[in-house]
Amino acid sequence: MNLNLLVVGLVFLVIGSSLYVSLPLYYPGYSSVNNVYKSNQGYVIVGPDQSVVVKNFTAQSGQAIIFLVLKGNANVSLLSSTGKPILNQQKEVSIELNQSRYEIEIINLDNQTSNISFTYGLFNARTISNFYYSLGILQTFLDVVVLAGVAMILWYVISWFVTRKK
Repeated sequence: MNLNLLVVGLVFLVIGSSLYVSLPLYYPGYSSVNNVYKSNQGYVIVGPDQSVVVKNFTAQSGQAIIFLVLKGNANVSLLSSTGKPILNQQKEVSIELNQSRYEIEIINLDNQTSNISFTYGLFNARTISNFYYSLGILQTFLDVVVLAGVAMILWYVISWFVTRKK
């Protein structure tokens, strides 16, 4: 039986898991993006099948809004300065904006009054797109490292059981 396989598998599993869990500590820009979301958290109480405008803002060309419903069953609508819906999605809105005034509206989808919590951030569109794209690549790589470690450990355990029965 190859004990090296177990050791390498454990190393992959521990290092991959550690790097994955500690992403917020070392990934460039993670803390600043997280601070934007933290500083823009809020909640609103919305009646059944009602809507409430929770944010009015002016965006510059090249900015993007990311709006997330953290708790509650709600749709999010991005409204133009004339009140026309630009985008209506469940739980989140993420879109690059032109220079204009906008409103964010939360629509309660439940048949009862709900306390809906949310957060949002207004970012440079190119910067935030690159941030999430490269973060996704890094997370995928770390997933592969962790899974490779698990596969090596499982192979070792299965091999151990098979050789023990002989």
